[in-house]
Amino acid sequence: MMRTERSKLIFGLLFICSLAGTAWTQSPRAKFTINHGWQFMGADVANGQTSETTSWQKVDLPHTWNIADTLDDEPGYRRGISWYRKQLELAPRLSQKRIFIYFEGANQTAEVFVNGKSVGRHIGGYSAFVFDVTELVRFDAANAIAVKVDNTLVNDIPPLDADFNMHGGIYRDVWIIAANDAHLEVTDMASSGIVIRTPAVSNDSATVTVSGTVVNTSKASRRFEAVSSIVDAEGRVASTARSSVNVPRGSESTFSHDSVRISRPKLWSPESPYLYNVRTVIRENGKDIDEVTEPLGFRWFKFDAVEGFFLNGKPLKLRGTNRHQDHKGYGNAVPDELHVRDLEIIKETGFNFVRLAHYPQDPSVLAAADRLGLMLWEEIPVVNLVHLSEEFNKNSESMLREMIRQHRNHPSVILWGYMNEIFLRAPKNDEQTKATVELAKRLEKIAREEDPGRLTAIAFDRGGTEDRYHASGLGQITHVIGWNLYHGWYYETFDDFGKFLDDQHRRFPTRPLFISEYGANADRRVHSLKPKRFDSTMEWQRMYHESYLRQITERKFVSGSAVWNNFDFSSEFRGETIPHINQKGLFTYDRKPKDISYLYKASFVASPVLHIAVRDWEKRSGQSEQSVDVYTNLDEAELILNGVSLGKRNGGPSRKMSWNVKFMAGVNSLVARGVRGGVPVTDKAEITWIDPADMRDIAVNAGSNAEYIHETGSFWHADQPYVAGGWGFTGSASKEAANLRNIFGTEEDAVAQTAREGVHGYRFDVADGEYEIELWFAELKAAKAGDRVFDVSLNGSMAITGFDPAKEAGPFSLITKKFRLSARNSEGIKVDLQAVKGQPTISGLRVRRIN
Repeated sequence: MMRTERSKLIFGLLFICSLAGTAWTQSPRAKFTINHGWQFMGADVANGQTSETTSWQKVDLPHTWNIADTLDDEPGYRRGISWYRKQLELAPRLSQKRIFIYFEGANQTAEVFVNGKSVGRHIGGYSAFVFDVTELVRFDAANAIAVKVDNTLVNDIPPLDADFNMHGGIYRDVWIIAANDAHLEVTDMASSGIVIRTPAVSNDSATVTVSGTVVNTSKASRRFEAVSSIVDAEGRVASTARSSVNVPRGSESTFSHDSVRISRPKLWSPESPYLYNVRTVIRENGKDIDEVTEPLGFRWFKFDAVEGFFLNGKPLKLRGTNRHQDHKGYGNAVPDELHVRDLEIIKETGFNFVRLAHYPQDPSVLAAADRLGLMLWEEIPVVNLVHLSEEFNKNSESMLREMIRQHRNHPSVILWGYMNEIFLRAPKNDEQTKATVELAKRLEKIAREEDPGRLTAIAFDRGGTEDRYHASGLGQITHVIGWNLYHGWYYETFDDFGKFLDDQHRRFPTRPLFISEYGANADRRVHSLKPKRFDSTMEWQRMYHESYLRQITERKFVSGSAVWNNFDFSSEFRGETIPHINQKGLFTYDRKPKDISYLYKASFVASPVLHIAVRDWEKRSGQSEQSVDVYTNLDEAELILNGVSLGKRNGGPSRKMSWNVKFMAGVNSLVARGVRGGVPVTDKAEITWIDPADMRDIAVNAGSNAEYIHETGSFWHADQPYVAGGWGFTGSASKEAANLRNIFGTEEDAVAQTAREGVHGYRFDVADGEYEIELWFAELKAAKAGDRVFDVSLNGSMAITGFDPAKEAGPFSLITKKFRLSARNSEGIKVDLQAVKGQPTISGLRVRRIN
């Protein structure tokens, strides 16, 4: 059952129960979602809180209006005001309760109206917020709930600039909370109202403190008993603390249960994520008035600049990844089931750490991390740039307080982050630098006040700004420095990554070092036997991660690392082979595993892993003899091709074994097998090898080193020079050209983004017969009409005269032209491009025999 269906069922049952006056209404507190049956208007409307809704779209929550427009060819996506409305009936029995409306997230500002009156406005798209609506709701008729949501870019609200989409909408759950007139605080920045701390934890004992605030909205002063019980995973009460709380009428009072002790606590760790709960009950005259349950895990940790990270007194490398919250088909409006499944995938891959980039994430994510044993770095969206205003500073501070108060009881959280690559877009001047450092000091102070038991972190970038971080003093403010490093992708080489780490450790020997990002693009459709930087081939990504993982493992002083990113995610401004998608994931946007994910699984998972790393490239061409790799944690494995053994290989720390394989034309069967503890382990795969000499239907990815396989199975060969009896380009003056931006008019950008440029041609030594040839052209520069003009001839006859791509379609637009021609007298097919002005260019050629 999907999330929306289940929410409908839960709400329906709760609503029926409330009308019937069953025991549900007798519980101290009720909480239920109101996700179903909303109306949506994707524009600002005058008096939207009271206007008629007959023309509005019916939607259920979670919802965003930016699923489609972030992925289309139209530059930009809608950032502005939209409205949501709902008619909400509340059972009469709830009239004795305090009624709160609780939003888990709406991006990025939201104003809430109840029955036409504003109850409040919230700034920030990634934290929860709540309003007390008791005085405005009615119980004898439906209540009109309206929400004005605005994701407009505002300089005073982070994030200002980021490599992810700021989807607008009420994209997380909305709840009604019904509490008694005396209750644990609900409106403390939408937190649980309970603060749990573990100031001392060891194998022998643990100390817990529990504090909270009791709110009394009645007209009389009252005396309550606050009871905090620590309950283990089996439901047994391990310890209980009590205190009396006197609360004046219309006021609030705090309580604190200090030094609650647990002997021989079961510790929380990735291997054994044991969870206790803290159940806090407020009682009056022996009757439960309110109750809140929060998670509790016992663990202690430290970062050491020389020895790395320690959990519960033992060294443990943080093996991590980053996670963005959006998902194909949902944008940011992701159901809880898919949030949780993401965390499960991360755990199954063998990771023990997740950086929640670059904002607080859904409550289901935090709960899943607690349950699965995934340690978290969670951060606020102060990304790339700080705006110089006090309002920006205050909004950043508020976001940090909200994040910490809402999530501080989760044992999975070990780091609070508050800046990412903050000098990446910032002007290089003293005023900007000073303002950024001063904001960091303010945020650091808040984090330590709000949660002294955890550490803080900032992520720095390497792209020419690293000395600015050091010189500014920013590196001296936070507990942990994370480096976002892309040697061998955006700059330099793979080996420069390790050299950089060694240099930082030498220069700052007392500073813990963590790698908060590293990654390279990979498109499952793009492959090369000769991969290179920026080509988005799976093979370059695999080489990149194999090198980085080795270098990280070799350095004890590196506390840990986090891959960028676990899943491909949407980023509207990006071009590359899949426009609008950041392709650095170990999994695709729809969560299909890339072969490289199995390197991490083989490296980190204890159970047997044996994976033939060809799933991303099951159709291929080029030379018949190629290397086949297997990722495995077995000591020994054997590879079998078409029933013939290619021998055994011994394992090692690289977790990769390789064989040279000679494919035959057509389907080739691969079987890998090994043994773990006497139990056979097997993996199977198939490779279809296309003989490049078969030219009955051949497509050439001109100017590219890569093969390209479309989802339909259409196959494009990597470009190559002509060899007699085969095919390829002619003309020594030609060169490769590329522009990795979105090409309009096609979804096969991986072909259109590259070209062979200059005076040249192509030859295909095909058999005599009738053929169709299709030519692909795209102007890859911001050229004007007349800048590039050329002629195209086929077998000596002029086919296109005075062709001007910029004039015909404009820059960055695909133009395709088809022709019929005959191959006679064993002369094959010849394509020639001749310059009229500028350099001729061609992006692709497809030759298909029709008779």
